[in-house]
Amino acid sequence: QVSQNELDWFHQDSETQTKKWQQEKKENRENLKALRGTAKKHSDTNERYVKATEDKEKQYNACLNTFLETSNKFANEKGKLEELIKKSQDDSQECEKRAVKAEVSVLQTWKETEIWKLQGTIAEAEGNVRMLKALS
Repeated sequence: QVSQNELDWFHQDSETQTKKWQQEKKENRENLKALRGTAKKHSDTNERYVKATEDKEKQYNACLNTFLETSNKFANEKGKLEELIKKSQDDSQECEKRAVKAEVSVLQTWKETEIWKLQGTIAEAEGNVRMLKALS
């Protein structure tokens, strides 16, 4: 009878232990299911972020390429404009030199004309003096 009692206790203890393990197994399955759901959510979120990052990187590269093309175009235009400015400055200096030469030429011509007029007046005066001398 003692063995039977011990056997019954053992069975009760075994059943209790089995129920406890089955409960733990059930809880572990529920936890595993919840963790799988959380892992799936995190995986989906990660995929969205990766896709968003890739899209942003494509946009960035497109903008960077546009910027570089525009920058190069403006650098080329700047170089051309600087050359044109230099040429225009050289042309302006050349025009200034020609204008000064033309002004000097005009002034010399004016001077020679005035000298010629004065010489004509002097010759006329000398002729008048000779005429007055001859008359007197």
